[in-house]
Amino acid sequence: MRAITNSAWRVTSVVGFAAVVCIAAANVNHVRTDSDSSYTTTVDSRYKSPINLKLSSDGRFAYVVCEKSGELICVDLRTRRPVASAHVGGHPFDLAVSRDGALVFVTCRETDSVVVIDSGSFRERDRFAAGFNPHGLAIDTTGHRLFVANMAADNLSIVDSRAGTLLSTIGTGRQPFDVVISPDNRLAAVTNQLSDRIPFRVTPSSEITIVDVASGRVTARVETPGCVIHQGVTWTPDGKWILAVTEIPRNLVPETQMYQGWMVTYALMVVEPRRGGRVGRLLLDDANLYYADPFDVVCSPDGETIYISSSGADVVNVLSWSAVTRTLRIREDRITVNDDSLALYARHLGLSGEYVVARIPCGTNPKGMALNHTGDTLYVANRLSDAVGIIDTRLMKCVGEIALGGPTEITELREGERLFNYASISFQKQVSCATCHPENNVDGLLYDIAADGGFGRNIVDNRTMRGIAETAPFKWSGKNPTIERQEGPRAAQLFFRSHGFDQRGVRAISHFIESLPLTRNRYLSPDSVLTPAQRRGKALFYRTFTNTGAYIPIGNRCITCHEPPLYTNRRMHNVGTQADHDLERHFDTPQLNRVYETPPFLHDGRCWSLEEIWTLHNPDDLHGQTNDMMKEQLNDLIEYMKTF
Repeated sequence: MRAITNSAWRVTSVVGFAAVVCIAAANVNHVRTDSDSSYTTTVDSRYKSPINLKLSSDGRFAYVVCEKSGELICVDLRTRRPVASAHVGGHPFDLAVSRDGALVFVTCRETDSVVVIDSGSFRERDRFAAGFNPHGLAIDTTGHRLFVANMAADNLSIVDSRAGTLLSTIGTGRQPFDVVISPDNRLAAVTNQLSDRIPFRVTPSSEITIVDVASGRVTARVETPGCVIHQGVTWTPDGKWILAVTEIPRNLVPETQMYQGWMVTYALMVVEPRRGGRVGRLLLDDANLYYADPFDVVCSPDGETIYISSSGADVVNVLSWSAVTRTLRIREDRITVNDDSLALYARHLGLSGEYVVARIPCGTNPKGMALNHTGDTLYVANRLSDAVGIIDTRLMKCVGEIALGGPTEITELREGERLFNYASISFQKQVSCATCHPENNVDGLLYDIAADGGFGRNIVDNRTMRGIAETAPFKWSGKNPTIERQEGPRAAQLFFRSHGFDQRGVRAISHFIESLPLTRNRYLSPDSVLTPAQRRGKALFYRTFTNTGAYIPIGNRCITCHEPPLYTNRRMHNVGTQADHDLERHFDTPQLNRVYETPPFLHDGRCWSLEEIWTLHNPDDLHGQTNDMMKEQLNDLIEYMKTF
């Protein structure tokens, strides 16, 4: 709801309002509401994009989840060939295999469901509802309960695996990503991708949520200060330690510090699984080379070797657990090194040589991994190679790949996706586009880009890449008229501190971004019929008079600046939100489609809820006429906005 300051727009006549509505209606017919599909070819629809895999109980087969093709593929590891596939749809992500090996459970994110596949016939046996955006998945050793991390709901569901009924729901951190159960079936550990809600310009902090398997209650929330993007997680075989991968951002310092290695680093977290447990953070990076976007972590059966896939660097890192224990001075189930040393290790770029024993090149964009029962073969889902990589852990090298049947041709969109997910473009391979835009969305952080006025000024909130094809201009400053301008010299200068993409690369990555769709709206019914609260909110969004009967000027109505279908008029406005660190008063009108997915809000991310925009930061009614609204009305307005 961005007020228009241009006097030409401050029209108060009914005729003027009708003209505005006509303009908006005309725009609807010429604007795509989701993504630009004109770049898509028939080849693009045939890629597999394997994301996770698990081995059968006898170790003969690998079950591979392919998120793009919506398949579960069975690979015979003896013949190294796919032998069966089942279409599960719905953007599948993770899987779990029942203890007897008879069933494979798959989370499907877009349909908010778990699909049950019979491993014998490889046909769908059942499908049951999960929470919003079911992501990570684990099954307890009894085989009776599934633990589902619901990313969009910030909770963990415990589900009866036989009946498909919900047993309980547990609150986690923000965007729970992965879940794993301890070897003794006593505890479940959940990683959370985004930072907790923190005060403005404070170091981000997430958590590892630990749940008692038997009671379904949280036993600990281990804080991980300074860390975000917790993804893969595992337990050591003795059940004493949680191992998880993480990103350590320095988003409070200017981005020029990338030259000193201070923008972002990547680490293994060693977590004491108890309330108040300490966390050791050991960097994976070298002093002059980084291993961006760690995704998964697995531990050898004897507990001596740790494997971490770096999806932005196309390598698997190999760490020695013995060296890790020496570095952290682990005694039994405690980290005994002092707090000062723990803080130092979390930023020590010269320390990885103490515990990293190998870097194994593999396919493009390595994601989930699985070890065979002897620990001598590691299988890796190479997402953008459409293959399963095979690593001989004795030779410490990749000895082959198993093709999953995707096309060998690399289209422009596929090349753009590879560039988006690979860190080679940045100084010393420090970041990829996906680092700040995990899953093409936001990392929930604020940044000092050190541009347009210098250090400590113009702090900006991250913005999503989803559904932005027709929402130019870009950046909060509105200085980039096209995505190609955004991803060209400005990205090289301000974000990557490098030479940037070549012209072909800029075109490929721009077209890839423009092709990204919005996710399914979870707050709008399939038939688009609004709830009573949403209908009341819609009336407020379109209203022309306040609660007291005062006329609302056209320029101060929600609908004026956030007209459908994109819910942005693509103009710059002053809505009274300038802060002391801002050099400008005018900001780009953001699109509001799926706004519930992208907190924090405002140009500098100072609001953790939509309500705060109007209750705390709109004292003069410059950001829409809202000060007359009651609490119930604001609630209704927000419920309607969730339907965009």
